[in-house]
Amino acid sequence: MKKSYQNANDRHTQLIGLLKVRGYCSVVEMSQLLNVSSMTIRRDLHILHEKQIVELTYGGARWIAPKRHEPDFDIRTHEHLVEKQAIGKLAAELFIKEGDVVGIDSGSTTLEIVRNLPDIPLTVVTHSMAAANVVAQNKLYSLIVLGGVLQRGANCFCGPQAIVALQTLYINKLFLSASGLLLPQGLSCDNLLDAEVKQALLNSSRQIILCMDSSKIGRAYLARFAPLDVIDTLITDNGISDESREAIEQQHIQVITAVPAFLPELELTRDDIAG
Repeated sequence: MKKSYQNANDRHTQLIGLLKVRGYCSVVEMSQLLNVSSMTIRRDLHILHEKQIVELTYGGARWIAPKRHEPDFDIRTHEHLVEKQAIGKLAAELFIKEGDVVGIDSGSTTLEIVRNLPDIPLTVVTHSMAAANVVAQNKLYSLIVLGGVLQRGANCFCGPQAIVALQTLYINKLFLSASGLLLPQGLSCDNLLDAEVKQALLNSSRQIILCMDSSKIGRAYLARFAPLDVIDTLITDNGISDESREAIEQQHIQVITAVPAFLPELELTRDDIAG
């Protein structure tokens, strides 16, 4: 008997992966593959539909290909999820100490760091709405939310309010995210306003720890916000190529790789894999 996926986030990830491969799948078949009820599948699909990730059809659902250069935050939280979870867990274990003033950049990978923060006194500075919501649940943490205008696609606050606030703050450890890392040009993202806040975070921070999955290495987006030499450490997954690792280390950057604990694979047919 196949294992039942009780965690909603895990199910959503599996459903997105299945629909990406097939394009379309029926509720009955998804229910059988994930070993959950059809009602559960319909609830999950409704959530993914509300996030504009899938299109509902009669008796099933269809994958919606992202129309933007980089997917919205809700989509990105499900992409390369196990890699991001491994990176977030390792980053928190290796670098977070009691009393730290921690900067948390916007992004789906840095959100996984927040979810793994230890129960010790910390001060957390962030412009990420998702990260702020997680941090606010722990009374041991002092939370500073950078203001501005909400960028819904990036799920963060941006603008002069955030930049001015950062000019008065000192962050000893910044966990930075990026949409792309291109050698030798540097780091980039798809949101010009978010890029400005990232630059302000960098200017206010002493130690810079870049956290990104290996699929982003070799990519470049609209807004270039930093050269590689501002980075002290890169934490990525073990999918990074030897060539990329060597080139990054030549920039005097420490590279640490996390090993993902992959979810059990769905039982797909040969046609699915070929597609």
